[in-house]
Amino acid sequence: MSLYSSLRWAEAVVAALVLTGVVALVSWATVTRYLGHPNIWVLEVTQVLFAWTCLLAASIAFRRSSHFSVSLLEELLPPKLRGLLRLLQQIVMLVLLVVLGWVGLDFVEVAHRRPLPLTGIRFSWVAVTIPVACMLMGITCIENIVRELRTPIETGSDEETS
Repeated sequence: MSLYSSLRWAEAVVAALVLTGVVALVSWATVTRYLGHPNIWVLEVTQVLFAWTCLLAASIAFRRSSHFSVSLLEELLPPKLRGLLRLLQQIVMLVLLVVLGWVGLDFVEVAHRRPLPLTGIRFSWVAVTIPVACMLMGITCIENIVRELRTPIETGSDEETS
């Protein structure tokens, strides 16, 4: 298994474990509240885990191209330009992810000064999800850029190749 495959496997496993933790903690909070002994700290821990769930899931969805997209422009272009458009999209996305990740690192530093009130967990555990997700999605962008550069430019129209 390559390093990239191992990273993607670990990403999926951690996302599943964190989601399981969210479900388990919310269930626990529901039961204890019903029994008249609510555990308020569970809500803070759940919020931290939920942030991780959301951004890991966003990275997985990005890798699988599962996010909503509008392909109108791509469909209007001649086949020879479609690959160039996809390449440009990935380059722009990579630049945006690098900038967002960089700003996210500053946010982590600021967030580290703020503990959550009930548990004392540093808010940086939530904030760090932003640069981590940007890094994971950036790796996907690089993979997509390399794939686009290795793919021969399409020739002819879609009807001719069908």
